[in-house]
Amino acid sequence: MSLSGLEVRFEYDDTKLQPSNISTNNIVNDVTNIKNYFKFESEFAGTSERPILEIDSDVNEAGHGNNIVRAQMSLFPPLSTMPVSEHIIEKDGSKIISTGDAVKFGEMSFRMITDDRFDINGFKLKASNKYSPATGIKVNLDVLHCFEKSDPETGVFRFTDETASKDADLANIVVSSGKVNEENPDESNYKEYNLDPIFDKEVNNYTLTLLEYLDTIDITATQSDENASMKIKVPKRDSEGKLVYEIDGTTIIYEEKNLNDEVPMEITLNKLGEPDTEITIDITAEDGATQNTYKVVIKRPYGTIKGNVKTKASVHQADIRVYSTNDVSSKIDWSTIVSGVSDTVHSTLLTLNSQDYKTQDDGTYEIYVIPGTYDILMDKKGYLDLIYLSKEVQEGETLNLGEDTLIAGDVNKDGTIELSDYTSFLSKYLLNSSDSNYMIDYDFNLDGDIELSDLTILLEGYLKNRLIK
Repeated sequence: MSLSGLEVRFEYDDTKLQPSNISTNNIVNDVTNIKNYFKFESEFAGTSERPILEIDSDVNEAGHGNNIVRAQMSLFPPLSTMPVSEHIIEKDGSKIISTGDAVKFGEMSFRMITDDRFDINGFKLKASNKYSPATGIKVNLDVLHCFEKSDPETGVFRFTDETASKDADLANIVVSSGKVNEENPDESNYKEYNLDPIFDKEVNNYTLTLLEYLDTIDITATQSDENASMKIKVPKRDSEGKLVYEIDGTTIIYEEKNLNDEVPMEITLNKLGEPDTEITIDITAEDGATQNTYKVVIKRPYGTIKGNVKTKASVHQADIRVYSTNDVSSKIDWSTIVSGVSDTVHSTLLTLNSQDYKTQDDGTYEIYVIPGTYDILMDKKGYLDLIYLSKEVQEGETLNLGEDTLIAGDVNKDGTIELSDYTSFLSKYLLNSSDSNYMIDYDFNLDGDIELSDLTILLEGYLKNRLIK
């Protein structure tokens, strides 16, 4: 009998399975490179005839096209320890080549391309009627060993009955703030922010440049496969909400939390002047092994305002209120404000949104703001306001306002120190901090007593007015 090799044919449902790279499981499109998706056992490596692997098409009984993988190889050297002659047996008058129950001639990789349950009927051995109809080649394969067992010594092919998804992608990431008021839509303050680049499941790294004064932001992740699971890593904070660092004092510690599909999670943002807020989302596919990671870095550009405030007290503490110049100009026409004439500028400013800070006890301050144009109020109870108008703060730069001395005596905060302030002061004269009617507004030097020294301070500032720079 003349016989040069062994042929095995695999039929697979190409609507559910595709040949894949045996190492990476990526779909293989170039079927001419057999090393990509078929690995022969070492006993075939030295054969004089190169092993062949081909993809053919066939039509099943239902008229659907199924693909056929045809593996063809030499019988020499021997497939097992038995002499080659012992592989040739006669049965029912036909010559039959038997490989033996435990011969493994190679490994082939297929990837499920649907989430359907694996059906053994979608992948099976098929008799060869086209290439070797006369040889009677037969491969003895125990179905139990082929498809259900994972014993490396006897299992020739191994499949699982149920395919677990390897999908560890996200379908979307949404960064938002505010809430939707379904009952009163006009009162909703919900807002979404644009990621850079626009979300694509194949892209893993994103940035968001935030030019708003926010303490928190919401992250909503949507899984591509609902059976996957997610974890989110965010900067760790202590009981006071401050960032927690490694012992080096510069490396931020991150903590991991569960993240639910399509459920917003509130994230505390790092403050202006602190490192960027990095948010990492780890996805584990249903198979428990396939993983993917997406990262969103929230950048907060800022500039610095610094200076020093002096008062009549030993503790030079004051409030620094920073307003958008546009917001202020919508409420106050500075061209109509007359120095020395009582007005409501102070009370109007307090109705506007502002970023509020306090100086250190020595009066120094260094604050971080989003780049923009600002009006700045130096405010202290019982003192005249000092206001800076239209100060531009650029990213990465410092606006140094220098040293300012606040003038005490404007207890009613109307922009001028005059008779009404003096009269009001006299109503509190000689009270101390233990009295129920005591007010710190009149204790200019903060010594706990409203007395002659405070009256002297008021008279020093008498008839002086708010300073606008």
